[in-house]
Amino acid sequence: MSTTYCDYTTECLIVGGGPAGYGAAMAALDGGCPVIVAERHGFLGGMGSAAGLGCFINYHFRGEDLADSVYHALIRQMMADGTCYHGDGDHVDMFDPEALKHVMEKNILRRGGRLLYHSLLRALRRDTDGHWRAEFAAKGATITIRARQIIDATGDADACALTGAELTHGRRTDGKTQPMTMVVQIGGFDPAAWHRAGHQLVHGIYAGKGDCFADEINIARAAGEWDIPRIHISIVWAMPGDPTRILVNGTRIQGFNSCNPEDLTRAEIEGRRQAVQMTAFFKKYIAGFSNAFLISTGPQIGVRESRRIVGRATLTEHDVWASNMPPDTITRCAYPIDLHQPTGNGTHLETPTADYLYGIPYASLLPRDLSGIAAAGRCISATHEAAGSFRVMPTCMSLGQAAGTAAAMAHENGCLFEDINGADIRQRMLANTPVCA
Repeated sequence: MSTTYCDYTTECLIVGGGPAGYGAAMAALDGGCPVIVAERHGFLGGMGSAAGLGCFINYHFRGEDLADSVYHALIRQMMADGTCYHGDGDHVDMFDPEALKHVMEKNILRRGGRLLYHSLLRALRRDTDGHWRAEFAAKGATITIRARQIIDATGDADACALTGAELTHGRRTDGKTQPMTMVVQIGGFDPAAWHRAGHQLVHGIYAGKGDCFADEINIARAAGEWDIPRIHISIVWAMPGDPTRILVNGTRIQGFNSCNPEDLTRAEIEGRRQAVQMTAFFKKYIAGFSNAFLISTGPQIGVRESRRIVGRATLTEHDVWASNMPPDTITRCAYPIDLHQPTGNGTHLETPTADYLYGIPYASLLPRDLSGIAAAGRCISATHEAAGSFRVMPTCMSLGQAAGTAAAMAHENGCLFEDINGADIRQRMLANTPVCA
């Protein structure tokens, strides 16, 4: 079969359509910057849809919601659609992963953005005029996109890696990363039985519980029915609109590199094995699950950490601990340093102080010694420990919004990412309030 070559041109190419890519696209388009979003899956949403992780963790600071306007508009829209609800406390928003796919693509398309699904980036180079030329492998075709600016929102720094940019991987001591997870959707849940056993129903409807069932896991482990390397279930929550469907984040897949296809394959296989074991555990040991059955796992295993760029600035754990607020701060975060251990059963959750807040510098989005490209999301320049804090999806969406805002400002002024001032980006982000509906 002959290969078809398709050529496109745009001002800004966004590689990756997860929370960071979505935030970037919305901000760039609202700022008048033409955009193409290239995504290797057939839908948007990243870990929120591909991994089925239907839970946004959005920590507040002294009652202030730290997420930025793109996230706020998305949540308002999904709340109005009945596909999202606020969890217990002030820092979690539960959503339907399937609905997320639809609402994200609808919002981008309404703004005139272009989407290219099932497109895997395989080459990236500079033309003589300074524009980027990105080559994607697609079904029956090779797609070439020329763009003046590129935003790497792949999570794995895939675009930056193809330029030869300097990267880091995992923790400094040995390169090991936080383990992957496979989110499990379980059906047949009985909310009344759950409540009778003393467990909470959020809004009187939805099951919700975190860091739980350690005693039951110990019993199952002693009986040879649990070999997943964790001592408790991270979080259990009910699907919006159907309290009999439960999402569980409780698997742990260690020792694999998500940027290696053989490792990734083995991780997917191990994740599904754990999903089956965990469903059987819930059915036997947890109230409300006596009729439980496995509905699905996400189309892709959930990845917490992989490659990161080496940027013009690097966010460190010391910045987090000290509540640093650099002059070029483009978004703020108060989520703890949440490290699932690369080995063993533990999870290290460290809140530096009872009341802390830090800023993420714009320079951490810019690869060192490389122009016309910015990273957004969990692949920005940071240490393993600092990344354990900002990796949550609302913060990644804010990082994308910052990169997209910078792209729009560079488009207006005929300059590049590195010519834009971080404080000006933040000011623009605070002034702009997207209306998604």
